[in-house]
Amino acid sequence: MNAYVREYQKIERRRRRRDSFLLRYLPALLVLAAAVVVGKIWVQSVTIRWSDRVLELQRLAGDLEVDNEELARSIASLTTRERVVRDAAERLGMTSPGEEDLVWLPVVDPTQLGPAVRSATPEGSGALRAWLDRLFQDEALALTSQ
Repeated sequence: MNAYVREYQKIERRRRRRDSFLLRYLPALLVLAAAVVVGKIWVQSVTIRWSDRVLELQRLAGDLEVDNEELARSIASLTTRERVVRDAAERLGMTSPGEEDLVWLPVVDPTQLGPAVRSATPEGSGALRAWLDRLFQDEALALTSQ
């Protein structure tokens, strides 16, 4: 065999190997390329769906904030003193007390009580009586300070 024939055969073998490589792996490469394209399209569609959902939830959150502000204003208007007084007068027939309806009680300092009054209390009830006196004095003070 001549050197040229051997070279030609080498070239032919390389070409056949190259052709068989392409024929062998081309379908796998095409499937891989198709999978990449389909995957990219799927990721984009999922991203679009999620962004639409986020926008929808943001709109819903804005609507809920507006509703919440309206409800807060409504509650504030329902709990005003004028509204409570008007509803009490209309629904329950109540009126605001006048000067003739108020009874003023004097607050007595227990240290200024005479010995006759202190000795009139039964034994053992001194702590209870002192506690009740302080309680009623605090209540009377709270009522007069309004």
